Amino acid sequence: MHKTNLDTVPVWVLILVACILLIQSLFLFIHSRRHTKYYWIWGIVGLIQAPGPLIAYWIVHIYLPRRKELRKIGNDRNQPYE
Repeated sequence: MHKTNLDTVPVWVLILVACILLIQSLFLFIHSRRHTKYYWIWGIVGLIQAPGPLIAYWIVHIYLPRRKELRKIGNDRNQPYE
């Protein structure tokens, strides 16, 4: 395995990674604060890695509820009127 020392990683890369993680964490915290109950968990998870938590949040709290709503609307259209 290749060993990486912090001396070999440029400072600008570390700053860039820190900025990406902070921006992702803030976005998850603010967006989930409006829409979910566990907003602080999403903020902490957003600090761990990128873009995994962002993709997980999108699937769980944006994609699946919209898909469920569209299926419900589609089923309502197929029901005959009484």
